[in-house]
Amino acid sequence: MEHSFVLFNIVLAACLAFGFATVMNYISGKSFTSEIEGNQRFDTLDGLRGLAALSVAIHHSFFFFGYAKYGKWSINYIGGGYPQVIIDYLGKGSVSMFFMITAFLFWGKILCKAEKVDWIDFYIKRFFRIVPLYVVVVFAALLYVLINIKSKFELFPYVRDTFYWLTFDFFGTPNINGFPNSYTIVSGVFWTLSFEWVFYFMLPVLSVFAVSKKSSAFIVCTMFAVSAFIFYFNIGIRFWTQIHVLCFIIGAACAHLYKFYPDFMRKLKSPDFSVIAIALLGVCIYLFDAPYSHAPTILIGITFLIVSCGNSVFGILKLRVMKMLGAISFSVYLLHGITYTVIFSPLIKSGVSYQAAITITIPAIIALSTVSYLFIEKKFISKGQAITAKTPANAM
Repeated sequence: MEHSFVLFNIVLAACLAFGFATVMNYISGKSFTSEIEGNQRFDTLDGLRGLAALSVAIHHSFFFFGYAKYGKWSINYIGGGYPQVIIDYLGKGSVSMFFMITAFLFWGKILCKAEKVDWIDFYIKRFFRIVPLYVVVVFAALLYVLINIKSKFELFPYVRDTFYWLTFDFFGTPNINGFPNSYTIVSGVFWTLSFEWVFYFMLPVLSVFAVSKKSSAFIVCTMFAVSAFIFYFNIGIRFWTQIHVLCFIIGAACAHLYKFYPDFMRKLKSPDFSVIAIALLGVCIYLFDAPYSHAPTILIGITFLIVSCGNSVFGILKLRVMKMLGAISFSVYLLHGITYTVIFSPLIKSGVSYQAAITITIPAIIALSTVSYLFIEKKFISKGQAITAKTPANAM
């Protein structure tokens, strides 16, 4: 795939997504009233989340193209250069943003509530927010294998491998009954959920330091110092893990600044900082070809800081379509893989061009994710809220 075509395909996929999301917003806009028009302090983060999920989906479209065309889960067929680096950042840079958003929102909530956090309610809400759709996607992948595998049916391998797949990648996602590269069915995205859950489980301990401005600053600075120590002395912790942990630390630091330095954060809302936010991402792509490394992560973190203060980047992140994409972002993230597997890959294998295949698949992802959010995510979010509303205040 020529570099000029790569850039054109990225723009095409993005335009299709925003265009069809606008159509879906027009059709089902009333169902998103609370998400789009509600009084939300962090609506720029909703827009950022939607943009990040869409970027991950576009990123993986090139992996699916390579897998269908050349039999390898890789984008090396592009041949390097800035187009390949851009594709890499679309996925990996967006994942870094996801981790920062998670840390910012939940560390910020703890700072606001201090010692009053009801952890039982917290984990119930997290369970109903994440698990239902995750289970649906796991069984969709299982069904795909059952339909397409050619080996004789045996119950035990499916039970065993389904168990592994239901553990958020804590124990890996093995090939389902030997079906080759089963993880590609879901774009291999489950690993990020294991990092999210570890963060959630650590919050009760970390919350001990969320009682004051000084204690919050102490734990954030300590975590930065430990991270720098591990990196400098090359302590045996996987490099990518260091980067992902750094993302959570950056998100928590931004929450600390938002809570205790509001005047400073308000200054970051100016158009000048919108330019800086975009420029920093350009610097990352121009200077660093490995998104999962310390320098670009810090630059992405500064961009995140600017957005987390409420900077909408010239109003883009506050557009209705961006907020809608933010609402359905978890569905986009979990469902784009199975959609590519069922629709995009067969089209590519049949000789259809990337442009034609993506023109069909991207609207399918947006439509499926919209339905998924309204009839799975939103229903179970409400269920979790209803359960916690009935939980006694002294349940802890």
